[in-house]
Amino acid sequence: MFARARVARRLQRGRAASSSGDTATARDHYEAALRAARLGEAWLEAGQAASWLGNLARDAGDWADAEHHYRLAATQYKRAPRSARSLGARVQCLENLGDVLLLAGRPWDAYREFQEGAAAAGVDPARPAGDGAGFVTREDLRWVSHLATAAQAAGRRKLAAEHYETVLAGCEARGDVAGQIMCWKGLAALAEGMMAWNDVAHALHTASNLYPALPEPEAHTREWVQCLRDLGAVYKTLGRRDKQVRAFKLAMRLEQVDASARTDRDAGQRTNETMAHDEHRDD
Repeated sequence: MFARARVARRLQRGRAASSSGDTATARDHYEAALRAARLGEAWLEAGQAASWLGNLARDAGDWADAEHHYRLAATQYKRAPRSARSLGARVQCLENLGDVLLLAGRPWDAYREFQEGAAAAGVDPARPAGDGAGFVTREDLRWVSHLATAAQAAGRRKLAAEHYETVLAGCEARGDVAGQIMCWKGLAALAEGMMAWNDVAHALHTASNLYPALPEPEAHTREWVQCLRDLGAVYKTLGRRDKQVRAFKLAMRLEQVDASARTDRDAGQRTNETMAHDEHRDD
């Protein structure tokens, strides 16, 4: 009990130091909390301290130190009494570890950590492709997306394509348009790596046609424009000049509409600021 109270104080001070940007002091508090928690067998608190140390290392770009602390944190969380809190913390820790390994250029190691994270979260990577749309959760799609990204980075194109198609089936079942766009872009990147230009064109064309179905398509205009420009470049490679010109014209039109909307918003904001200033002056 005493160890937990002391660790809690150290963690609180560490978080306060982190918030103020004093990383050196924060690291000292987290390291002290980790030592005390491990000696007192306060495994959940030990996991929290190690996770915070991992976050500091990740933010500093020290991938090796971040990996060490995230692995340590995952072990401590596994030792802690099983609860929603300890399980959720371990899942988050494994996700962070996979992200760090991707940043460190070790995608296949990241894939294995994402697999472990998915298993800990109770995710079945095959479930999004099932017939029962009711059983497809956001958690399923999120973890299978991680697996697809890691497999693609590792050069396992066939495996990545299988994961993307699984996620795509789940997104279609849920009506998740943003997820479908992400999948089609991922499939386009895979096809480009194999120089399968017809498949690239099909994937980008499908993705570009999905943007209007987003809840707020205007918020994704730049993304949409880039997709159309990429599609136009692929059509150029395929020698389909008519489709190339059509894609580039639509991209230009979207850019003009977006620029006009931004100008109107800026003018409206300046008008509001002027009116507010005049009212303040009159008062």
